[in-house]
Amino acid sequence: MRKNSRPRHQRRGSTLLLIMIMLPIFLVPLVGLAIDGTMLYIVQAKLSSAVDGAALGAGRLLGTSADTAEIAGEFLNVNFPTNYWGTNNLTPTITATNLLGTHTISVNATVSAPLLFLRILGVPRTTVSAYAKATRRDTRVVLVLDHSGSMTLVIGTMKAGAAQFTGMFTPGYDELGLVGFSGSAIVGYPIYTPAYDKNPTSTTQRGPDTNFATSATAGPMFDQISAITAAGGTNSPEALALAYIELQKAHNRDVANGGDNSLNSIVFFTDGIPTSMAVSPNDPNNNALKAYAAAADATHSPCTYNVTHAGFSPDAAHTMAGWVTILGNQPPWSGNPNGLSALRAYDTNYTSNYWLANGLADYQPSGSPVARSPGIAGCSGLGNGGSWNLNDLAKIPPTDYYGNSTGSTDSGYTVGASHASTCAVSYDANQPTNTCQWGLAIWNATDNVGKTIRNQGALGSLPAPTGMLPITIYTIGYNGNATYPVDPVLLRRLANTQDSSSYDSTQQVGMYIQVNSANSLTAAFAQVASSLLRLAR
Repeated sequence: MRKNSRPRHQRRGSTLLLIMIMLPIFLVPLVGLAIDGTMLYIVQAKLSSAVDGAALGAGRLLGTSADTAEIAGEFLNVNFPTNYWGTNNLTPTITATNLLGTHTISVNATVSAPLLFLRILGVPRTTVSAYAKATRRDTRVVLVLDHSGSMTLVIGTMKAGAAQFTGMFTPGYDELGLVGFSGSAIVGYPIYTPAYDKNPTSTTQRGPDTNFATSATAGPMFDQISAITAAGGTNSPEALALAYIELQKAHNRDVANGGDNSLNSIVFFTDGIPTSMAVSPNDPNNNALKAYAAAADATHSPCTYNVTHAGFSPDAAHTMAGWVTILGNQPPWSGNPNGLSALRAYDTNYTSNYWLANGLADYQPSGSPVARSPGIAGCSGLGNGGSWNLNDLAKIPPTDYYGNSTGSTDSGYTVGASHASTCAVSYDANQPTNTCQWGLAIWNATDNVGKTIRNQGALGSLPAPTGMLPITIYTIGYNGNATYPVDPVLLRRLANTQDSSSYDSTQQVGMYIQVNSANSLTAAFAQVASSLLRLAR
């Protein structure tokens, strides 16, 4: 094999010559391009951040009277400083539009950036651009708050979370409403002159509106939240029914005023399982009373306004309207079911502010009632003569006061698997004095009103809404007191989460948040509000 006889020091000289040739042709241009590229990358990142901030900052005011295009421009100028890395001629193009309730702001910006190396080749500057868009939908929300007696230890934290939630929405633009419930439910905001009108086309009680606040911390809805105290049972089905009616009222109002494109949501908070339900035992369409007889016995009831009592067909003033409750907060419940306590929403003597602050005042067995259920004259119980037993009933009413079925044909819901107990029995409506059977009926009514809301179906005699955008239900379950556990099975079903035992892909998918400590309660409200107010970029 022939050996290379050239000395090594001569080969090293060839390498040096090669480097000297490559330096001006390849290495210097590469370094120059890297420097220019790095500068442009930094400018591009800063401009993109500024454009995003402008779109999102102004986007929070979309739909209000604010000049969002001007505000976006101010955000852009603040977030992209003058002469940043030698740039100049920042030129924004900002467009704000509204199409069928979807408010959009588009921000496009260009800036002239200097070049170091390429200026040698006659290119001293180049243009850098960035684009961002934010959208926000018109929002309508009913906040439904449990202020039952089990809430005593965390009522202040719940109120703080609800107030923070309210403050995250924009007065004059977003539409908010409030329903409070314990043994029965009341619409807290808007503030109505009692009694409550459950007609969805009411011309005097118009549903959630934009006047809920005067600032982020003050206004009528804040005042109503502040008045809340903890006392009484847990009438979840009535609270949800009122929230549904309120959404329909606002929809019909906005349609009459030119159109409705608002997203509809119910945010439902509770710290336990439902234990109360509004009923009408002598409803002519769903009579649940025993046959009439002047003297009560095992098969007869002496109620004067019994539909089987000849000549005494109940009119509106004598149709029973009250709530039944079971004592205790989880199975097996104690004592016997009792009622009828008057429905606070239909009392004409007291305001919603009073009822929010006096959640036990409508529980008649606790003392002198502020009102009595109508139609109970002559009954052996149901509140007549101070007796609150349910012996006048032949069965548990087939629907609650709002037309929600108290039965269930859904095999996927075994009435709270997390609450298996001596009350985990098959539902039998023909046991109207049995505490467990009332517990099942109340849970069924709650589950069924959720289905009605998500399907936008008829609520008893109230027709289904037309032209209304879908309703999303968000549920928050406070589980911080192990003595009064929530039922996550039921709350997931209400929200129609994908892990629910009744998940329906054709309906709106909501959110269920389980809170296990008071410290996390406010954060849960904020999380739901952020989801509702989410700006899409």
